[in-house]
Amino acid sequence: MSQKLAVNESTSFSTQPATQTQLTTALVDHGSIPIIQNALLHELQASGWSTNLKNYVTQLMRSGECTKYDDLMDRILEEALGASDAANDGHHPSLAIPDQAITQAVKIVKKELDKICQVETA
Repeated sequence: MSQKLAVNESTSFSTQPATQTQLTTALVDHGSIPIIQNALLHELQASGWSTNLKNYVTQLMRSGECTKYDDLMDRILEEALGASDAANDGHHPSLAIPDQAITQAVKIVKKELDKICQVETA
């Protein structure tokens, strides 16, 4: 990529889908998406989150609590986002994304965005 995408401090990506599309395209073109995915995967694996998720999915499927993919995904998202009391019942580890993984993911996203964006200040 020869030229960086210009954004300014007041850019709102939720109200400007064209800018969001440009950023996503630039990240894809620059090869940043796999870098971000791999960094997050590494942090999740290092924290034991991936193993906890696998074990929990296995438990839900074997017990018959979830028999359909959509039900399984709903349950996992509920657990991961902390909307369920089941994560605190002591029967299985929390599926909340570890703070360390979030911190590292934010760092790598910022690093990749710095490669493709030029932030213009007022």
